[in-house]
Amino acid sequence: MFSVMIVDDEPLFREYLQKKFDWNALDMAIVCEARNGIEALEQAEAFLPDIALVDINMPYMDGLALSEQLKLRYPDMSIVLVTGHNEFEYARRAIRIGVKDYLLKPFDKEEFSVTLNKVKSFMKAMHEEKANVQNQSALLRESFLLKLICPDFCMMREDAEAEMAQLRIPIPRRYCRVALTVIGHLRDNDEPTEASLWRNEVEKMLRELIPARGEPVLFHDAEGRIVSIIALDDREEALAYDGQAFEQLSRQVEHHFKITVTTGLGRLSNDPMELRLSYRDAVTAVQNRMTAGQGQVIWHERLGNNASAFELFSIELQEKLIYSLRMKERDTVEQLLDEVFSYLGQTRTAADTALTGLVGIVSIGLSFAAESGLAVGDLFGREFSPYRELERMQTIEQCREWLKALFCRLMNEVYGSRASKSLKLLEAAKQIIHDGYADSDLTVEAIAARLFIDGSYLRRIFKKEAGMPASDYLTFVRMQQAKKMLGEGKLKLSVVAELVGYNDANYFSKSFKKHFGFTPTEYELRKRR
Repeated sequence: MFSVMIVDDEPLFREYLQKKFDWNALDMAIVCEARNGIEALEQAEAFLPDIALVDINMPYMDGLALSEQLKLRYPDMSIVLVTGHNEFEYARRAIRIGVKDYLLKPFDKEEFSVTLNKVKSFMKAMHEEKANVQNQSALLRESFLLKLICPDFCMMREDAEAEMAQLRIPIPRRYCRVALTVIGHLRDNDEPTEASLWRNEVEKMLRELIPARGEPVLFHDAEGRIVSIIALDDREEALAYDGQAFEQLSRQVEHHFKITVTTGLGRLSNDPMELRLSYRDAVTAVQNRMTAGQGQVIWHERLGNNASAFELFSIELQEKLIYSLRMKERDTVEQLLDEVFSYLGQTRTAADTALTGLVGIVSIGLSFAAESGLAVGDLFGREFSPYRELERMQTIEQCREWLKALFCRLMNEVYGSRASKSLKLLEAAKQIIHDGYADSDLTVEAIAARLFIDGSYLRRIFKKEAGMPASDYLTFVRMQQAKKMLGEGKLKLSVVAELVGYNDANYFSKSFKKHFGFTPTEYELRKRR
């Protein structure tokens, strides 16, 4: 409902406007009145109306002068002038200074309704446009923040700071720490949409609790966990930071909602360009909730040797596992699980450390199940405890078989044990991409032709089964291969571009930066450090 201010020096006319018209039917409500322009400015400041109905001929400040002042102070306010015959030229001039429309006295109900409905339609369109711009801005902001905590983040400082300024991200150049908040113990009957509501409610509470100069920097990582960047300018203040806001959050959430939230705090960094390290620490800290306890605030630097249990497996391996689960790549999931156990065998990791690390791997699978709409309690029982299950195993091989069986069951539950026709086509298309990404002529249409299907059908299959466009998957594979080659440092940029299907090295560089957030050259420089 839109709010309206009436400005007219005639009490009878103000009363006429109030009683003669059905404001509810117009989806409007009168929130204030004024007898002249000076009063109107005071009322506008107090009530911030969406629409002002303004008479031109008033004492102290006429309608034109008032309209000019209102548009200067409240550019989004819509003004409708109410005028008599003798002031018609004034009304036309007012349109040029930003008045939205005018009503010529005397007017009837139909004229009044048509004019106000026109104004309402304009305001709705304006609000929608502003919302779209804000949504786009929020997406760009979150995208940059995700790049900032990415393990491979590499960006020239001046470029990063310029982007932060453009996106209005209030991160200072000095002391920062990443906090990662995870919601646990959601009730078994919670739907995914309800879980999302819990997350939004917790984030709202956190925004109110975190002390910040300006807007707190909060966003969600790839797993839907709440990431907070605690930024302080003063060194002593940064060192004395005690995480009290997160302890309050844990208490309040448990008291009001009967669920737990656990927060992991990463290292203190004096450079926003190194926030990925603090984020990695926060991930490790929050994974320790299996042993430190749910509903706690866990500091990475206070974990001591326990931290190494979750740092056994790189963030990159964990991200690959998540991606492979989402892309329905069973073979890759099995291969990554084999890598986990090969590493444990090669390093002869202590049993308790290995056990804690494996629980972290299980949590990835359970997160995948939850985001797919499955209730873990329904699958494995309400008393299911990965730690206890693994603790029962006598050998590392038994742990391997148990973990593989668990992931196999999760994948079967999420996307079925029997491959549908569309899933088989998806796998075939992905194989063509992996085999032929170096071919610059490889396009979605070319892949579809090899499978004897229509290109639009293949695009629908990718969108439905993989949750992403086919062209994005082709780019993803090319970029991953390019990154691998550049990391080895043996080939020139132009050669790498050609080997991943790009005839133009400049276009390849732009695509690489768009995908990763940094140029191939910046990535090579970082790898040499």
